[in-house]
Amino acid sequence: MILHAESEGRGDAVVVLHGLMGSCENWRGVRTALAGRFRMVCLDLPNHGRSPSAARFDLRSIGDDVAETMSALDVGRAVVLGHSLGGKVAMQMASDHRDRLNGVVVVDISPRAIQPVHLFILRACEQLDLAAAARRSDLDEALSRWVPQRTTRDFLLKNVVRDAEGRFAWRVPLHALIDNYRTVSDAPPLVAPYEGPALFVAGELSPFRLMADEALIRGWFPAAAFTQIAGAGHLVHVDQPEAFVQRVGGFLDQLGARGDA
Repeated sequence: MILHAESEGRGDAVVVLHGLMGSCENWRGVRTALAGRFRMVCLDLPNHGRSPSAARFDLRSIGDDVAETMSALDVGRAVVLGHSLGGKVAMQMASDHRDRLNGVVVVDISPRAIQPVHLFILRACEQLDLAAAARRSDLDEALSRWVPQRTTRDFLLKNVVRDAEGRFAWRVPLHALIDNYRTVSDAPPLVAPYEGPALFVAGELSPFRLMADEALIRGWFPAAAFTQIAGAGHLVHVDQPEAFVQRVGGFLDQLGARGDA
């Protein structure tokens, strides 16, 4: 599958993968901030954004789609930067497609199984009565019964669009994401350690506590470096964008000219 891509900049390639219910739109600020030094390629994962829907939705198949899309875009090798679900895909690619990687940046997720916290959010979205809403503020108010955090609601509701008749509709197949939720919650099926450069970025206030998994991460990524960003929750790049760009940009600069754009 060839995924929807948005590119900006020139130089060594950095492929950006969003998290569950995200899209390229969530990364435009980071993309622009780093485009002066790198070729930033943001992809919509299957069943997200403007990419096609897919009945098969697991880390290995998504990683295959990313690699195929890289080839279609004439990106031979790249640093793969992934947040949350996208971070799991990046780790899986370090196992399955290591010959295509110059390094990985994994944002606020580790290679272990997690509690199904996002499943509750997906089911809350499924409960929204889109037909009864006249304005986006109606949807926001209804969703606040289950999701009190305004930034999280704003993030989720970016997936609501108006159809040809002007009615609200989800642009993501919620049923498919719910049915394949183990892709998000299970540990990635890694097969061998990745010896290349790796940066793991943690949000200080995130419930996922990435820094507590340092020993596990080093088992799979022996060269891993770690950084924790103060005042950031799980959406690290949204909560503290300047600090995020500074830390990630510094890591990418240290890699030097290893990529081909």
